[in-house]
Amino acid sequence: MLEFISEIGINHNGKLNIAKKLIVQSQLAGATYVKFQLRDLKELYNPEFIKNSSDSESANQFIFTQLKKSFISKKNYQKLFKFSKKIGLKVMVTPFDEKSLKICKDSNIDAIKVGSPDFENIFLIEKIIKLNKPIYLSTGMTTHNDIKKIISFINRKNKNKLNITYLHCVSSYPPRQDEINLKYIKTLKKLAGYNKIGYSGHERGINPSILSIYFGATVIERHITLNKKMIGPDHNSSVTFEEFKNLIKISSKVYQITQNNKTSLKKLLNKFNLNKNIISIGKNKKIISNNALFNKKILGKSFVYKSNIKKGSKIKIDNVKLVSPGKILGPLDFKKFLNKKIIKNVKKNHYVKLDDFNSDKKKNYKINRNWGLVGRLGDFEQFIHEQASLVEIHLTWRELINPKLPKKNFKQELVIHAPEYFNDKLIDFTTNNKKILNNSYEMMENISSLIDKIKNNFYFDEKKGPKLVLHPGGHSESAKDNLSKINRYKNLMKNVNNLKSKNFNLLLENMPPFPWYYGGMYYQHIFSDSKEIVSFCKESNLNICYDTSHAKLSSNLLKRNFINFSKKILKYTDYLHISDAKGTAGEGLQIGNGEINFKEFFKLAKNNNASFIPEIWNGHLDDGKGFKKALEKLELITKKISVTHKHK
Repeated sequence: MLEFISEIGINHNGKLNIAKKLIVQSQLAGATYVKFQLRDLKELYNPEFIKNSSDSESANQFIFTQLKKSFISKKNYQKLFKFSKKIGLKVMVTPFDEKSLKICKDSNIDAIKVGSPDFENIFLIEKIIKLNKPIYLSTGMTTHNDIKKIISFINRKNKNKLNITYLHCVSSYPPRQDEINLKYIKTLKKLAGYNKIGYSGHERGINPSILSIYFGATVIERHITLNKKMIGPDHNSSVTFEEFKNLIKISSKVYQITQNNKTSLKKLLNKFNLNKNIISIGKNKKIISNNALFNKKILGKSFVYKSNIKKGSKIKIDNVKLVSPGKILGPLDFKKFLNKKIIKNVKKNHYVKLDDFNSDKKKNYKINRNWGLVGRLGDFEQFIHEQASLVEIHLTWRELINPKLPKKNFKQELVIHAPEYFNDKLIDFTTNNKKILNNSYEMMENISSLIDKIKNNFYFDEKKGPKLVLHPGGHSESAKDNLSKINRYKNLMKNVNNLKSKNFNLLLENMPPFPWYYGGMYYQHIFSDSKEIVSFCKESNLNICYDTSHAKLSSNLLKRNFINFSKKILKYTDYLHISDAKGTAGEGLQIGNGEINFKEFFKLAKNNNASFIPEIWNGHLDDGKGFKKALEKLELITKKISVTHKHK
């Protein structure tokens, strides 16, 4: 028999009346379970993060804010559990911390769910097993090899032979169709042995969820929402009541056919009009996109020290705890530091890193081009290398409201990267929507004010002002765009003319075809085609920040040669973001891990003296380890390629 889990999660937005409506809709649609998420934020999050969350990435700030807004008390959750059972639904709960797990123990619930962020959290899973309830686990953020490790761990600990269900999952919100790889369900079924297999979906629509049944899923989980346009991390990737009802109805038919007949996939696709989603079948491989890895850092956990510990001490498991957001060493990394001596004093709530146990000598880089590193306004000093010519401060919108101003002077050039969001809404200078434009302009006013306050603490071009990198907008949640490309460019031209300022040098950034916003995939409609960018630069008399990773993804989609693509744009480039790329969505990869020929690129760019930062995804973690590795690789690549320096 099929089971359907209706995931309410935090789609109740903290309101009991919305939660009850979603419970009723789940029952009317035909769900087996209704599922809730429980978090104790003080237990779950690093106290240092709670104290000053604005020092973190925009996504961490957004999620944390939404979790606070959607808080429901233990007493009210228990009311919702009773209400659900009264109307004939089973209750499932995802506890994200041990205090929330205690609520599960004290409440009359039917099953426990381990979400993708905790699938590798063997410490929490072991405690969940002791509750002796059926367990459902999502695998969205875990590699094939680590899935094998966790299944083996659970098999050893599951002495009471509890019912265990493993759910194939993709932790993007929503994912691209080519991320889903439904074929992997067959492999997961082999790994799981006698345990049940299911699919936890976050895609737009319901067809991949229906298709999962063909590959062996007997449990389907989907988030349910009253309105996909509500503000929150999950509404966009949820289903409405009508969609959930159709999902259950069609899935039941597909299940009957697959049980009673040897129906071919081709017949199934045709019979249920699923051909347009054939790409979601994918490969029999577990592939975790950068988008899912990004969400793993936001929603996952890493080890921090429970107290101040002195140099020379051996670290025991009792000296550390797991907290969100995830940054460096995750639950399966504990053997890398267990029983090892630390080589320096460490402070309570600081993230455990391998450099605490091994000395890391500071390297001097010989790169024939001005370079720098990126950080937040509150932490950029951690990433200033004495050799660096510049520092890029990537702002979050909350920092603009309450900025931490630098208290000393720096020899580095100042570059500001504008936030992608303001008031938790996406910035867009290509739209006709007055609310979006007003919000975007308000952000720019705050940036201009901040630049005036901090620019004299750094070096900058006094004629042009500090460089300001800005994403132009031009995105949508759908491939279909109501506003024409021509009109978007016209709007952008008008708006950037209004933005031109004496206190900053505005540089628009070229965009990837599928940018990530709110943890999911969007569609970019302008400023990713080299011909269009060149035309815009000529007409606007503006130069750009050229992102090599974005350009490679765009040239792959447009089936153009990356070097020719670059050749056109480099003439209008004042600043570079350097990272590798693969396919049409593999963004921000480490140098050499993608498809860009950087030797060829830097030869092409030798007459352009633009400075750069290595913009490696998560390169700032572990004291900038990813940035350092990129600089080492770029040092070798650029060794024999000279460039004329602008300053210093």
